Amino acid sequence: MAYLGFSPLDGETRTATASDAGLFSSTELRVIGLAERVDATREIAPNSRFGRFVEWALGVRLARPLADPRLESLRRFASLARHHANELGEDDVGSFLASGYSRGQAQGLLAYLGSEGRRGRLA
Repeated sequence: MAYLGFSPLDGETRTATASDAGLFSSTELRVIGLAERVDATREIAPNSRFGRFVEWALGVRLARPLADPRLESLRRFASLARHHANELGEDDVGSFLASGYSRGQAQGLLAYLGSEGRRGRLA
């Protein structure tokens, strides 16, 4: 039986290399490290009604998005690649690319942060 992969980066002609990881600045690498620890899909929106209640009732300060939209896009994409690599879709990759990152950087992140099965599909 043949394997058919449905990767959001299908059609990419070159594979990610170590030089793609070198395209991230030191600040961006710190954001990627943060994304490895925190699942972005499990965050409570601080401006939502529930988020304001949690802050008021429990005195817990909820995480806020990063001030730089480009870094926030990187954090969100890296978090999804780390915690939900098999659920990453075309729109997630598209918003990452729209933030000014390259396809090679997206592939590098998926290869580094994605699950074992995901890494095999990108090769």
